[in-house]
Amino acid sequence: MDEDDWGGISDGDILAIDLEEAYELSATTAASSTQTARKRHHSESVEKDDAKPLIKSLKTDDNSLDDKPLPPIYSLRGGYLWVSDFSKQMWCEQQLEYSLSVPVDVTIPEPKWVTKGSELHLARELEVQDYVKVTVTSSEDIFAVKVINLLIALKSILTMSAAVHREVPIFGVVNGVFILGKIDEIRLDRESFSLDIVDFKTRKTQKAPGRAQKITQSTQIMLYKRLFDDLVRGLVPRHSLTVTLQLDLDKALGESVTENIHSSHAVLHCHDKKMPLTLSLLLDEVKEAAESLPFINQLFIDYIWQEDNQSFLLEEVKYDAIWLETQMTRCLAYWKGERQCRGVDIEDAWKCHSCDYQESCQWIVQKTKELQLAREKI
Repeated sequence: MDEDDWGGISDGDILAIDLEEAYELSATTAASSTQTARKRHHSESVEKDDAKPLIKSLKTDDNSLDDKPLPPIYSLRGGYLWVSDFSKQMWCEQQLEYSLSVPVDVTIPEPKWVTKGSELHLARELEVQDYVKVTVTSSEDIFAVKVINLLIALKSILTMSAAVHREVPIFGVVNGVFILGKIDEIRLDRESFSLDIVDFKTRKTQKAPGRAQKITQSTQIMLYKRLFDDLVRGLVPRHSLTVTLQLDLDKALGESVTENIHSSHAVLHCHDKKMPLTLSLLLDEVKEAAESLPFINQLFIDYIWQEDNQSFLLEEVKYDAIWLETQMTRCLAYWKGERQCRGVDIEDAWKCHSCDYQESCQWIVQKTKELQLAREKI
């Protein structure tokens, strides 16, 4: 990840970390390492940092496992999911499973359009923030940096000190499953004190995507709203943090994290510096700040043309709680091991032509056999 020196940290500063990479390196104990954090509202040059902290893996009771395979949420994702998992699952569940099952020593080249999209996200992020460094010494430190990012964004909205907030961490529980994500942008209308979520999508051509892509995008942005609105309702998932991520909410945070929290008065409402800082204290602050905010008002997809990095279409996504719940129920049934993995239906077989796993896909083999048998019966 990119990083920058600390310098002075103002009340508008935000620490951040790419937790997805950290959580993917699940381990029994967290190792001491240096990680990147971000300081919002300033744009400066950055440099590469290859340090990768570890985080505890989910404990299981060996006596209860027998020979029954673990559900995908444990075997592929360590007991929790990312918002992006659902959008990929809506595109092709079988493709997602294959991508998560690839051996670590096998590298699949990233498509140019994906790289281009990542570059655009970084460029937009640096318009409102720059990077700083924080040393993490535990898994609690790692998650604390995420909470701090969220907390200062929430308090900045409350004080209306900034109208645009990008790469905002979000987390919560849906149907008993802990989910993590990162919102591209939250926009504040200072006059009405209303909040909108904007998700950036890059396009190779200046035209709107088809129905299949829009479904994946709608799922993603609607889930962001649900998670954010749940925080506004006061639903801070402490139990999942202790059980699923095995975090000790009362453990004192590391010196580097603590020092930089104290350097930003916007993080904590009131705290005695003689008392240890903990995740529990930060979560209290999140709950208090979030409950003072309104629910997300509108959802938008901002389509960017890759040739000039300029927006050519802004489309609103109407939130549909019933539709989203239906999709979550269907998707989570797979993750919980309640049904087998499925590929695309025959009318969406066109997706297979651009899939990296097309030649070895068992779903294609199965459907081809079913089609042959059906023809033989005619």
